[in-house]
Amino acid sequence: MARRKAVRSIYVTKEPEWKTIKLITEPSEQEEAFKSCEYFVRTEIAKKKLVASCKKWVKDNSGWTKEEIKTVCSCPDWSFSSAGISTYIFYKIGFMPEHVEKHYHERRKEEWLKRGEQTIAEKQVKAETSPKKVISIQERMKMQVEHLCADWEYKLDCFVEGNITLKEFDPYKDMLSYQPEIKAAHATLIKQDFEPAYKESLEVKEWTDPDIKEGYAHFTPKMRKEFVEFFVKINTACDTIIETKKTTRKARKPRARSKESIIKKLKFQLNCPDLGIASIHPTDIVHANEIWIYNTKTRKLGVYHAINKDPRGMGRDGLMVKGTTIQDFDEDSSIQKTLRKPKEQINNWTGKAKTKFAKAFDELTTTGIKMNGRMNDNTIILQAF
Repeated sequence: MARRKAVRSIYVTKEPEWKTIKLITEPSEQEEAFKSCEYFVRTEIAKKKLVASCKKWVKDNSGWTKEEIKTVCSCPDWSFSSAGISTYIFYKIGFMPEHVEKHYHERRKEEWLKRGEQTIAEKQVKAETSPKKVISIQERMKMQVEHLCADWEYKLDCFVEGNITLKEFDPYKDMLSYQPEIKAAHATLIKQDFEPAYKESLEVKEWTDPDIKEGYAHFTPKMRKEFVEFFVKINTACDTIIETKKTTRKARKPRARSKESIIKKLKFQLNCPDLGIASIHPTDIVHANEIWIYNTKTRKLGVYHAINKDPRGMGRDGLMVKGTTIQDFDEDSSIQKTLRKPKEQINNWTGKAKTKFAKAFDELTTTGIKMNGRMNDNTIILQAF
């Protein structure tokens, strides 16, 4: 049996066994283990991460007042780089020696407060004497989501180091609970921000570039695949927010005031985060010539075609809704088919290209079944024409 090649570390200094150190409970042994990690963190971990961990400790674990925390966090980043060594270790192993924590409370706090007050005063003087810089809307939106993006970058580090699994990462849930509210424009900026990293992850998965192989030599084939999935989750979450906001955005005032009341009792599914799709506004169904729907439970995709003329030759004004049922559709041409691989196929029925929808539907090899007009809570309204 061939001997397995040893996994190459991305660090020059040997990385501590974090999971083993976490299990230590005796105080003197904890202190010794904590100290043994300091050289590795000082020489191998980027200052940006040390600063971030120190600020996180100040906000979440210091127990100081809101005003003190605000003042301390006003200090320039270089004030936290050395102190960040201990906080970085703390977040890795879950404990900090008593004398280190005491040092932060009795000495560091006083230094940070003094420096923070000085920095605030200097910024105030500068603001009063310097012309005000006009911040663009896009810059302001980027500032609003920078904490969310930083949190995901931290989770990416944890994922690469094996501290969290891909299943534990739920960007859609994070976006829903984040404040300020994530809107479609924010989601677009977030997706653009992670685009370079996503493209690099595809190169890692492809595993043909020599530089990529050297930089990611410690990645197993499974890690390379999950590395791509990490960014796919972010993209899918952003797409879901973008599409959902289109639906929940206040609809334009319709010409016929009765449209809202017509669809009032209609049942449908707002969105599907797993597929990155969302329903259009249901008022678009009324008077449409055709609508495309997808049932997330049965995996059936179908189309309703309106009856253009009745048997007496009188014109019909497109599709209509009554309660939870679609009416005035052609029973012969309105059919549905099952999608075998929804995640790979559903993109064929997104966008506004009517011919693309019909062509992709004709190419499906599953058996067509006639539609019955009933809508339910599992129905995504993909598009109306």
